[in-house]
Amino acid sequence: MASPLATLREFSPRTRVVLCVNALNSFGGGLVLPFLWIYLSEVRGLPAWVPAVTLAVQAATAVAGGLLWGSLLDRFPPRTTVPVVMAVAGIGTALYAQATGVYTALTAALVYGFGISGVGTVLRYLYAGAASARERGLAYSADYAVFNAMTGLGVLVGGLVASMDAGSRAVRFSVLYLTDGATFLLAGAALFWLLPKVVKASGKDEEGAAGKRRAGYREVLTQRHIGLLLAALAVCSLVSYGQFRSGLPGYLTQGGALGPEGISGAFAVNILVAVGAQVLLADRIQRIRRSTVFAVSGAVWAVAWALVLAAGLRHGGSALALAMAGVVLLSVGEALVFPVVTSLLNDLAAEHIRGRVNAVLSVAVSTGSVAGPALAGALLPWADGLGLMAALLAGCLAVVAVAVRLRTVLGPEADLPTPQEKAAEAADDSAAGAPPAPDTAAAPHETAAEAATASV
Repeated sequence: MASPLATLREFSPRTRVVLCVNALNSFGGGLVLPFLWIYLSEVRGLPAWVPAVTLAVQAATAVAGGLLWGSLLDRFPPRTTVPVVMAVAGIGTALYAQATGVYTALTAALVYGFGISGVGTVLRYLYAGAASARERGLAYSADYAVFNAMTGLGVLVGGLVASMDAGSRAVRFSVLYLTDGATFLLAGAALFWLLPKVVKASGKDEEGAAGKRRAGYREVLTQRHIGLLLAALAVCSLVSYGQFRSGLPGYLTQGGALGPEGISGAFAVNILVAVGAQVLLADRIQRIRRSTVFAVSGAVWAVAWALVLAAGLRHGGSALALAMAGVVLLSVGEALVFPVVTSLLNDLAAEHIRGRVNAVLSVAVSTGSVAGPALAGALLPWADGLGLMAALLAGCLAVVAVAVRLRTVLGPEADLPTPQEKAAEAADDSAAGAPPAPDTAAAPHETAAEAATASV
């Protein structure tokens, strides 16, 4: 198994730049992640309906905005689009620092939702310019680990700042939102200046990307297998992200199986396991069929929810142990499936619709995350939550079924790209009469920037 440092050296300069930018953004987002409801209701003294409506407006704007950013990425080069995305997101979150009334809070939600919807889209788009399918898959895994680690660090720092004695609570929270905004602006500036430098060795004109053939979202959804994968990804988000923050705490607390301390511990375990799983498994996952990883994730989630179901029927130490075991498996499933499916979608996407594919990917994940609380709210009252658990188990089995179907329809290059790449390289070396290239960190770096220009 390759060490994390060896994997990092394997990345092209472009991929390393985007990973660093994601680390900065994730830390800034973590600073304010848990606080919006508390900030608007307790610190600013706004009615309880204001944070609820603010979050709803932010989510709805994010869906519409993401589709627009995807279209712009397919028409203009990233150096034009990315700084605008980061600036809008940065201004939006900074506006929360001045959200002293209903209208300012809703304005911040509109601007921030519109901007943040493009951040994940553009980052995934940039990773798609990796030199090989292997680097692309490793990049999405590393991105997932970096996001979780830096978000967790940001949450810790934000909690410390919010609990300090210096200044008023309003000032402390304003500082957090302004700092989050600054991270977006720094990220946009970094990508604007560094992206051209890490792809310049190719000798190609980045601005040529502006001549991409125009397309629409209908072409995305009708392209072979992409529509099915996006639907499956929404179900994955529904049974993992969407329920981890709603159904799981709701089910475990409504019967007294766990208290607030146990739920807080579950969230901490989720972050730690998600990061650890990526560090330990990212390289190995690249040697396994993607359809197999997909199926294993669905099966792991099914076992996880069965453990959570059992935990809800108990109290004390046994409930805590079962719940934590379930959380570990939920986290492992997340760490396995989301980077793999993201990489697979970008391998299947035609270049002229790649921006839109990544935009719809964001919408699919967001749809699952938004539908999760709605599903939990509807089914938790039924049979003490057993209805919700049954629905989640059915969703997990549906993921397995889709994965089995993909195994029969995906070509070998898409389902397991690495062996074919190595075979092609060996064939090229043999045809040229040259010895195999040494397995060093420098070799991929020299060619990755040239290949990356196809997307920049």
